[in-house]
Amino acid sequence: MNKAFYLAIAIIAFTISIVVMAPASIVTGLFGDAIQRNIPGLKIGATRGRIWQGSTQLQYQRLPAVTVSWKMAALPLLEGKLSTLVELNGGGLQLEMGAMASTSGGSLDNINGTIESRFINAVSVGYGLDLTGVFELSGISTSFDQRWLTALKGVTNWSGGIVHIETPEQFYSVKLPALKGQLSMKGSNAMLDVASGTTTLLTLALKPDGWSQTSVSYMLTDMAGLPLPNGYQDTTGPAFVLEEKVF
Repeated sequence: MNKAFYLAIAIIAFTISIVVMAPASIVTGLFGDAIQRNIPGLKIGATRGRIWQGSTQLQYQRLPAVTVSWKMAALPLLEGKLSTLVELNGGGLQLEMGAMASTSGGSLDNINGTIESRFINAVSVGYGLDLTGVFELSGISTSFDQRWLTALKGVTNWSGGIVHIETPEQFYSVKLPALKGQLSMKGSNAMLDVASGTTTLLTLALKPDGWSQTSVSYMLTDMAGLPLPNGYQDTTGPAFVLEEKVF
């Protein structure tokens, strides 16, 4: 009995030591191809450290590459859950958050940090929008199942500054005030309402099918000095709506 007991303890200890010391690159080696197939445009770079604490480099489409670092907790694994602290750094992005995942879904909690305009400009300049300033994220949380987001809340703040807008007719340089964004779910759509004071200037909706919809208010076009189509009369609704397939 004692020999069997000690043998079992030795096997368990050996197994745990292998898992603890296993390189993090094993994970990206096993799942990297599947992740990239399901998220076109995502590139996985060098992976360092161990499964429990490591880092890897990621780049999505034209966005700058970022380093993702994690520290995994052991106890949630006993319940079939993966819990880790995550940090993202690079290219003007600095975020930290808690992440929880299981076979049925997961969550990202207490997302805090900053996004510099140069990170966003890597993509937005191609659409004629060049930003300045810094975006601050605080207390953002979201949860998801195997299909889509199930909850979203939190606040973003933009410091304000000069915005360059290029249209087929003209190039505009506009100074905008500090803006506040409110994240939420409306039905199955992820929403971002951007306001100056109590006035909503811009509403972005991201739908489960990958389409985004941006509604720009008349007041924002007036602040930016953007022209409206001839014969435009209704100043109570959106000045115009933009739709695009993002994934």
